[in-house]
Amino acid sequence: MDAPKSGMKVEAYDPPRQVIEDVERIVELAGVEVGGIEYVIDDRTGKQLYYDVNALSNFVADPVRVIGFNPYARLADFLIAEAQRHEANRNERVAAGGRPR
Repeated sequence: MDAPKSGMKVEAYDPPRQVIEDVERIVELAGVEVGGIEYVIDDRTGKQLYYDVNALSNFVADPVRVIGFNPYARLADFLIAEAQRHEANRNERVAAGGRPR
């Protein structure tokens, strides 16, 4: 859904420090480098419940206004750097007598 076109207002949100720490731990254990995790807070207990891990999340609508930068540019830079790193590793294996994969 395109929030601005549908009349919805999208705002930045800074989660509590505990949520950030939990999410960092989850993505590290899962090996996720780019993505998003959704959660709710249980009104009965006050606990955060993490229910969806997206290894490549959709970005927020109107990101420059909402979060202050263009995440697409950062994602592209990250993917290019990862591709270059993998290519360099592949070339090192070939030079050492291995076969390219």
